[in-house]
This record gives sequence, structure tokens and C-alpha cells, in this order.
Amino acid sequence: MGAPRRLALRGRRRDSRDACTGLTGKNRFTAGGGCPITADRPHPGLRRLGPQANRVPSVASPAAAATPADPASLEQVVRDIGIPSCPKVLVDLRTELARDEPRLPMLAGLASSDVALSAGLLKLANSALMGLSRKVDSVEQAFVMLGMQTCMSLLTEIVLRKTLPSEGLALTRFWDVSAKRAHAMSLLARHLIHVDGALAHSVGLFCDSGIPILIRRYVTPVSYLVTLAEANQCEDRLFTDVEQARHGMDHTIVGGLLANMWGLSAAAQVAIRSHHDYSLLAPGSRLSEAARELVALSLIVERIIQTYAGLNRHVEWEKGGAAAMGALELDAASFKAWEAEAHALFDRMG
Repeated sequence: MGAPRRLALRGRRRDSRDACTGLTGKNRFTAGGGCPITADRPHPGLRRLGPQANRVPSVASPAAAATPADPASLEQVVRDIGIPSCPKVLVDLRTELARDEPRLPMLAGLASSDVALSAGLLKLANSALMGLSRKVDSVEQAFVMLGMQTCMSLLTEIVLRKTLPSEGLALTRFWDVSAKRAHAMSLLARHLIHVDGALAHSVGLFCDSGIPILIRRYVTPVSYLVTLAEANQCEDRLFTDVEQARHGMDHTIVGGLLANMWGLSAAAQVAIRSHHDYSLLAPGSRLSEAARELVALSLIVERIIQTYAGLNRHVEWEKGGAAAMGALELDAASFKAWEAEAHALFDRMG
């Protein structure tokens, strides 16, 4: 029998730019206004799609997994829920990064074209999180010292937070957890075989991105915040089943559509859609190895975030923790080592 996955650290990786492969044309939608969606029936766009809307696609063909089954119906969902399209600056940065030889001056120029974006990148580059030995004075220096893909991940994080709702106590905590999850998943991805740091960061950042969109969308007759509290404590149903029963929609569908519109890879989209269905962590499930690792890692990092906050009970961990540990062949001692790594990272994040 081969070495446990956590020890197989040095295998050949695919190009990390795969995490930013874009989907264009008919797979890109435009956000718009909303219309009422009653709590006792599914979103009309998803009803037109039928059962496949909530089915995790087969990943025998990753491209098929990322492609909407009915673009017209999904466009209605995007319009009604109010899912924002990817800002042009990120599209342009991703296009340049996808070149065989990305041009550093072009990348730096694009990032510098938005004052808030460039300032945010420099702030992160000079933070304790990055741990650089000397100060970064320009955007171009940041790309050189941190690497192009790391800068792309940081810029995406800045833009996503600027684009989605962020006001209120619940969303302050949401963004804190999202940042911790993204950076911890990126850090711990080096212990995995099929996932690199950029892909892990993307999934960590986007996996709950549907939540602030649904908080904004569903205020009455029942606030989505009420649904969220119930789903977090529900022991006998999937998290997403609680959302669907109340709103005919759930945050994994919205997050998956957002990931599609923002050009995340097929593996990232499938992991985002699947991250509350722990039955898919079983050997032989229809998830690819990369998607299984991402779903397992996201739950493990969620648990680590909980322990960092001093919280003992975690309902999602009780539902899927054993499956996540098994999927990554992680024992208790290795979990404690990963936990210590991530807690040290959170200390640096402040």
C-alpha cells in the first residue's frame, strides 16, 4: 500500500493557472434585478431545469460539469437572485495570466488602474500574512516578490469582498471566516496530491459566497439569516435542504453560478456545489479526486476555524468530519499538526 496522501507532497502539479481558466460566451451571465420567489416552491429557473439543478454533475468530463445544462434557465436565476458578473479588471488580469508568457508590466498596469485595488494589494503584500522580508513599494514589485498567481488570488479576494454585500455584524464575521478559510486551504493544499494552493484558495473564498447574496435577496417574509441559523444547527438534514425548504434556493447553487461567471475552473465549481454533501466523500463517488480533496479540506479547515474561535460543537463536523478525515487519509495526530499550522496563520492575519 502506498504512502498516506498527507505524505505525498512532491508530486508533479498541473499549472496553477488552471484554477483561473475562464468560461466565456454562453456560459457568462449578466446580473439583474429580482422578482419575488415564494418559500414553498423552487426558483422558477431551477424548476425548468428539473432534478438536475441540484444534482452534482459527473466529473468524467470536467468541462461538462462546469457548463450550465440550460443557459436560459440559469440566466433567469442569475437575474432574479442578483448574482454579480465578474468585473472587467479581473477578466483582463485572468486573460493576461493565461498567456504562455504573461507580461509583468501589463499585469501591474491592470492592477494599478484601480486605486483601491492596487492599495489593497500593497496592504496585503506588506502584511504579516505574507511574511516578506522587505517592504513592497509598488504593484509590480508585489507581482515579482509574491508571484503572479498569488497576486491574482489576493486581487480576486479584494474584488469579491468589494462586490458582494459586506455591511452588518453577520457579514463582518462571514468575511473574516472566508478569508481564514481561503488562506488556510491554500496553506494546507501542499499536503494534497490533486490540488494546488491557488485552486484551494479559490474554493475557500467562493464556497460560501452565495450567503451574502441570499442575505440581501431574502429579507421578507422570512429573513435568510433565520434560515442560516436553523441550517447551522440542523442535525438530521443537509444544510442545503433547510435552505431549499424555506427559499427554493441554496447558497451552493448561487456560489456555483458565481464561480462560473467569475471564471473558476470546473473542479472548483463542482467542489463549491458539493461542499455540504458529505456522502460524496466516499470512495468511488462521482466526484473527481481534486473535487473530493477540496470538499474534504474545506470541512477540515472549517473545523480548525471553529477550534481557533474556542467553539467546541460544530454540527457540520459531526455530520461529515469522519468522512473528510478518511478522504484525505488524515489521522488525529496529523489533524493536530494541520490545526497548529493554520492557527499560526490566523495569528498572523490578526
